[in-house]
Amino acid sequence: MYVPATLGAALILMLTSMVCWGSWPNLLKKLPTWRLEYFYLDFTLGLLITALIYGAVLGSGDTGAPDFFGRLAHSGSRVVMLAVVGGFIWNIGNILLLNGIMIAGLAVAFPIAAIPAIVLGIGASYWLNPVGNAMVLTSSVVLFLLAAQLTAAAYRRLGSVASGHRAKGVAVALISGLLIGFFPPFVSAAISGSSGSPGLDAYTVSAFFALGSCAATLVTLPILIRRPLVGEPGLLGGYLRGKTSWHLWGILAGAVWCSGTVLNFISAGLVGIAISVGVGCGAPMVGALWGVLVWGEFSKGQRSAKVLVWAAMALYAVGVTAMAVAYTMR
Repeated sequence: MYVPATLGAALILMLTSMVCWGSWPNLLKKLPTWRLEYFYLDFTLGLLITALIYGAVLGSGDTGAPDFFGRLAHSGSRVVMLAVVGGFIWNIGNILLLNGIMIAGLAVAFPIAAIPAIVLGIGASYWLNPVGNAMVLTSSVVLFLLAAQLTAAAYRRLGSVASGHRAKGVAVALISGLLIGFFPPFVSAAISGSSGSPGLDAYTVSAFFALGSCAATLVTLPILIRRPLVGEPGLLGGYLRGKTSWHLWGILAGAVWCSGTVLNFISAGLVGIAISVGVGCGAPMVGALWGVLVWGEFSKGQRSAKVLVWAAMALYAVGVTAMAVAYTMR
């Protein structure tokens, strides 16, 4: 079973995780006519399959120790429930965030969701597992929050705030941020162990987290298809009428996101979930880079928008660096 032995190795995993978390939405952009709920069904399928593949390939191999599927079968019920609940909460939050962005625009929904997600995610995780220098971690959180606001301001200069239903979008984004911020403590508790139950390793916690995410998708999306927060109602059977390529893009998106999550949880075994998730909070910087360098989102915008987005990326970079430094200042 692969685990990083040094901070350098863990940092590579965390940075790769950040890239994956910031890159998967690009695959959604390739399907502008495909319903979000249908895409998300494939996204969740790709997430689950990828978590099991990582466990089978990287999560096995220790001589004399149970293999990945053996560890899944013998995991304590309490830690399993913590990981499943963490995945369920995260996925509800992520679904709401995507809807919030569609309702109110990225410039409104993103900064509102970012504040509780970053503060709760890092703060609660550090409270449960205090690894790293608290002052440096706090400084990183402040930098991430400032960067989130600058990113939103940059998109606002492009006129990306959706018209109408602003209050609804704000409410959806706020709820999504709270939910996303609550998931890391559950994962941290599942890894650390609880009430006499030994903790899960990164691979088993990823698998159970993925199962919780699947449960959230199966519960939530049929409701949203019939009573969508944005757009017209649809039918669940419409999913079957999608092109094979559309389904594959969704599965690939889930695989990319899950790769980032597994690598993040692997690094958390060494540096703690607060730092690993904290570095992952630099994902919007990656997303902004895609927008600037590939999609040309700022090519025709005001010069001030370009200045703001580059300033935001600089703040994200400093924040990620500070997260890494926080581990060495324990």
